[in-house]
Amino acid sequence: MSLENKIKSFLKFEIIWKDEHIFEVRINASNAKFIGETEVYDTSESLSEFANKLLDFPKNGKVIFYELGKKDSYAYCSIRFYCIDNIGHIGVEINIEENVSTEYRLEEKSKVKMEIQVEPNAIDNFQKSLLNIAKIQEGKAILYGRDNRLND
Repeated sequence: MSLENKIKSFLKFEIIWKDEHIFEVRINASNAKFIGETEVYDTSESLSEFANKLLDFPKNGKVIFYELGKKDSYAYCSIRFYCIDNIGHIGVEINIEENVSTEYRLEEKSKVKMEIQVEPNAIDNFQKSLLNIAKIQEGKAILYGRDNRLND
């Protein structure tokens, strides 16, 4: 079995360092074709606010957007949740830029942009995990893509 048949789509937040005001999050994502990783700083308040926006998504039909870090800078990640259609298919667009110094050459920076498709119950589980890691400032939260279902 080839590597691409083993990798499933996901988005993972894992707290790898903290102090009293901020923490560092390692973000990994894969859509089974592309894989990306970066490490960015965040706060409990910011992560909790993002998690609360995900509550009951996609019932409100809004697009939810979250950014960490700064684009074309040291490290960056953006995540956009949206409805693909009216029957419950949900897309998550993920942009990741690795954490490297770009003082001299912007070309040196690795970037990846991908989409994963998820189900509402996966977002509910992810939302609860995000709130928990924001509160205790440790652990991980994983959003599994639709291709991780047991019947696949």
